[in-house]
Amino acid sequence: MPSTENTDPGRIRSGGERVYGIRITLPENDTFKLVLGDDWAGHRWYASEPERDAAFVELQREHDYSRLGDAPTHIYEKVSRDKPPAPEQRSGA
Repeated sequence: MPSTENTDPGRIRSGGERVYGIRITLPENDTFKLVLGDDWAGHRWYASEPERDAAFVELQREHDYSRLGDAPTHIYEKVSRDKPPAPEQRSGA
């Protein structure tokens, strides 16, 4: 089954009225905040709770391409919200 993961909740294709997400932030002492800023946060959105929960586990595991001893410093938080309207599609000019 292809993932419905998306960073824009309005583009999630589901019949439900809610979308389920993962909010990604950095710890207070993370030096990467010097690059991204103190208020940086990212989101990934999914059509269902089970799909989001599976991605939540996957994001926290040690990835195959990581060096030995590397550990992601991201903070992951499960979130949900009402599904926003889909973006308007422009017709070709």
